Amino acid sequence: MSSTMNGLVHEALLEAARSVLRTSSIYELTISKIAKEAGLARPTAYRYFSHPRDIINALLEELMRELEDGAVAIDDADPGAAYARTAVTLFTADSGVNRQILLLAGDPAIGPCTPAQLTPEAMLVKFGLSEDEFHVPLTYFRGALYSWAVGSFTDEQFAAETERAFSMTGRDL
Repeated sequence: MSSTMNGLVHEALLEAARSVLRTSSIYELTISKIAKEAGLARPTAYRYFSHPRDIINALLEELMRELEDGAVAIDDADPGAAYARTAVTLFTADSGVNRQILLLAGDPAIGPCTPAQLTPEAMLVKFGLSEDEFHVPLTYFRGALYSWAVGSFTDEQFAAETERAFSMTGRDL
């Protein structure tokens, strides 16, 4: 199979996984359901992903890379605020899917683990912030993110709490 075909099949499987997650729980995600949703044979799906956890990892990594790219693209005097605003926009764009992925991402024992270079800390350092500048706001942001992921905050409340979190840097948002 050509690399273009591999890429198309890989993306079709990820989109099928998103589709399944929009209508069911992450704990009901199976390779069979994903293959069926993508219109592919199960053996084809298994060539790309051996376990649903592998798909969740791929979705998380894709989401975090989009976050990094989006935050870098923003011309903002405050990279922490740019990161946070990009996160809110990106995560809430597909809330039903992203809530599940991000909630599971917090438990590496049962779910995915964010690659080291894509953690919020690594990204904020890359954007030129010191850990002293973002430690408190990032902790507050993570609390808001968790509250949103479990459904305690609406998308709007998550956005408001994120603004509040990064106002703690002392910079003008």
